[in-house]
Amino acid sequence: MESQSDIAQRLIKTESTSEFAAVFQPVQQATGHYISIAEMNRTVTKTGTLRVAAYIRVSTDSSDQENSYETQDRYFTELLSRNPEWISAGVYSDYGISGTNKQNRTGYKRLLRHCREGKIDRIVCKSISRFARNTSDFMTALNVLHDHQVTILFEKEGLDTADPTSDFILTTLAAIAQEESRSISSNIRWGNQKRYPKGQARNYDIYGYRYAKGEDAFETTEDGYEIRRVEIVEEEAAIVRRIFQEVEDGERYSDIARRLNYEHIPAPDQGKAKRKIRGRTTVNEGIETGWTSAMISRMITLERYCGDALLQKTFTPDYLTHKSRKNEGEMPQYLVRDHHPAIIRRDQFERVQTIRQGNGSRFGNKGTKTDRPFSGRLICAHCGRAYNIRNASHYPIWFCPTSALNNGKAVCHGEKIYEEQAVRMFRKAFTDRFHLLSEPVLDDVKVSDIMSGRYGEEDSPMCSFDQRADSFVEQIRQRLVNIQKMDFMERDRGFLKRQIEALKVTVSEAGERRRVLTTQRDTMEIRRDLLNDETVDDRELAALGDRIEGESARIREAEEDREKLEQRLTHLERYWEQLEAGHEERDRALEWIGKLPKGREGTIAFLNGLTSTYVKAFALSITVHDPLHYTVHWFDDTSTDVEMYSNVEDYRCTAAYFDGQRMREKYRRKG
Repeated sequence: MESQSDIAQRLIKTESTSEFAAVFQPVQQATGHYISIAEMNRTVTKTGTLRVAAYIRVSTDSSDQENSYETQDRYFTELLSRNPEWISAGVYSDYGISGTNKQNRTGYKRLLRHCREGKIDRIVCKSISRFARNTSDFMTALNVLHDHQVTILFEKEGLDTADPTSDFILTTLAAIAQEESRSISSNIRWGNQKRYPKGQARNYDIYGYRYAKGEDAFETTEDGYEIRRVEIVEEEAAIVRRIFQEVEDGERYSDIARRLNYEHIPAPDQGKAKRKIRGRTTVNEGIETGWTSAMISRMITLERYCGDALLQKTFTPDYLTHKSRKNEGEMPQYLVRDHHPAIIRRDQFERVQTIRQGNGSRFGNKGTKTDRPFSGRLICAHCGRAYNIRNASHYPIWFCPTSALNNGKAVCHGEKIYEEQAVRMFRKAFTDRFHLLSEPVLDDVKVSDIMSGRYGEEDSPMCSFDQRADSFVEQIRQRLVNIQKMDFMERDRGFLKRQIEALKVTVSEAGERRRVLTTQRDTMEIRRDLLNDETVDDRELAALGDRIEGESARIREAEEDREKLEQRLTHLERYWEQLEAGHEERDRALEWIGKLPKGREGTIAFLNGLTSTYVKAFALSITVHDPLHYTVHWFDDTSTDVEMYSNVEDYRCTAAYFDGQRMREKYRRKG
């Protein structure tokens, strides 16, 4: 066992004694093979060939070549392929080909899931900081790896859980980091408890204010706390006063936003708001949302506009995750009067709050927020936003949040749809794709009834099923099983990237050959035209021209192929991310399908129970073109265009109403 001094010396010399560097050093020149991790760590308990995976996460503020994604990807790919005692389990990554960091860490989650499923024996990673974002993540991951006998090597720190000493050091470091995090959190909380009662709080450059500049831009309190001053931006302050006055006059938030947009008044934080939207769903280029009712609603709640500052609106209950939550009485709050220059009068602010609270009691959401089957799946075809829901507890209506209904600016023309319409559409998507009906049903009301989820009931119309409906349940079950087993994202990504790299090499080599040939041709033309060299053969010049054109054609073809492969990879990375997000839903759907009866009765039961819980298991997204036209993107990366023959405006007169009523009762019970 190493002494403490030996451990310290080894950690200091991590960079020079990295096991990663040693992997490519021959044991002896005579043997010609490479030192493996297993040979260097005799404490590895697993015997035989190890299934080894690498994990890459690139820091958003890291631009140096050594830490770039491409460099690490090449390094790990070569490392996994050259060690004879390893079977490559792939390079897991949270970095897409588009060059953007993936914040939801799909690759990290897949890595841990594959460890739980027994698909990985060992992980290699550049450093602890690249593997886990915080102490909580690290401790959770370390426990998962321990529970499933998976070892991990951190190259920068030179620590390997296959070595009991390193495993102990890692656990100790995690405990130290956890205690340090707790201490920092405690110190911050202590500092806030001392400053807040004294009214010492920082300023913010919200709409209507800007940070002061110059020598007197900062003020220092008697405790040494430095606060940056703010000053009023009069052009923006006039808009703030107008908004508060119009709310006090009883104007709707969307009407206020609409007028501001029609007058071409710039909205606050347009870039920041758009980045938030992009984090949830993809917004089509060229769309500027302008003022929205949500902006108006947030603005009138800010006590800063009357010169006050309410402190400790949020707090951090868990020092490990660093996630903050709204303070609803768990911690004391402090209201500082006249903290900074006011834009509106305090009495007007208080009157507006009374109006806002009255609106909330009449129109606000009551009860617990529930994740509905179509949440996050209905996508506007016009702007790319995910649909929102209103009237959730009565007659649910899905609408595009970028539409004039919510925005006050007609930047999107996506139409609203009733949830019953989405229910009928999704059932029709299944009957269309899998040809479950023997003949098309075109009658308006009959379409509504058949799509209502009342197959096989006595009072439902006769539904003529095709013979393929007899084997449908087993077919859909097998498709789900296959997609769960075909879990080769890392392998397929690596294959496509190798093809892309090969095409880049082809372009480079062809470009070099074309350059040499072009130089030869130019030299011969100079000899012929300027030096009157009669030995220059025109046929040889023509042959050089043909060869140059051949290399140019080869470059164009390779570039086209590379572009297609990159587009394919971009599409697949998006698809893989969506697919991974629905992995648990598909497991639950498989469990449900396994309990259904066989044959046609099972198909009827499937269609009757489909949309209550299992939409997300089958659909990655549903693009809404209008209330009659949809495109369903399925879990197997295929699509089905669905056309509804009737909008059934008075849907409450059809059986679909009762189907929707059952859904509403279900969510009322949940609430």
